[in-house]
Amino acid sequence: MLHHGHVDTDLMSAQATGPPSVPAAAVPPPPTAFPPTPADLAWIAAIAAVKGTVIALAVDAFLNSNEPRYHGKGMRLRAIGYAGGLLIDAGGNATGMYRRAHMDDLIHFLDGAIASSVVGALATPRVRTSWEAAGVGALAGGTLAALWEIGEWIGLKLGAEGMDLSYDDTMIDLVETLSGGLLGAAITLLRHPSRLRQIPGRPTDPVVVATHDGA
Repeated sequence: MLHHGHVDTDLMSAQATGPPSVPAAAVPPPPTAFPPTPADLAWIAAIAAVKGTVIALAVDAFLNSNEPRYHGKGMRLRAIGYAGGLLIDAGGNATGMYRRAHMDDLIHFLDGAIASSVVGALATPRVRTSWEAAGVGALAGGTLAALWEIGEWIGLKLGAEGMDLSYDDTMIDLVETLSGGLLGAAITLLRHPSRLRQIPGRPTDPVVVATHDGA
C-alpha cells in the first residue's frame, strides 16, 4: 500500500505541475556593423570614378552629337544607353533588386553589349571590313568580362566584404558579358550591311586558292 501510495503521490504531483517546460529557441543576436575597410573604400571610389567618367562622356556625346567627331555614330541614342545602363545598375543596388530580380545578370549582359558595340563602331572606319570591326568589338567584350572578374578577385583578396563571390558566380558573369559582347558584334555587322560581302584581307587576296597537281 505504501508503495502504491508513493506512486500515486508522484503522479498527482506531475499532473499538478504540468509538462516540463521547453526552453525557447535562442534568438541570434543582430549582426554587428563594421566600418568599411580601406579596401572597401578604394573599391567604391574606383567604381564611382569609372561611372562618373562614363556619365560625363555620355553627357558630352548627347550635347555635342552634331560635331564631326560624332558624325554617323548615332551618339545621342548611344549616350542614353550608356547613362541608362548605369542608372539601372545604381537603381538595382539602391532598391535591392539585384537579389530579387537577378538584375546583376542583365547588367553584365548590357555591359558586354555596349562595350562591344562602341568599340566596334570606333573600329569600323579604321578597318577594311565589318567582320574585322565585329571581331574587335567581340574581343573588347571578352576583355571587359575578364578584367571585371579579375578586379572583383583583387578586391576580395584585399579584404572587400559582402561580394559573395564563388566559382559559379564568376563563370555566370563571364558567360553573360561574353554573350552581350557577341550581340554587340552582331550590331556592328548589321550597322553597314553593304560591307558584309567584303571579307578580311587584302583586296587582291583570292578567297579560294585552287591547286593543280602537275601531270
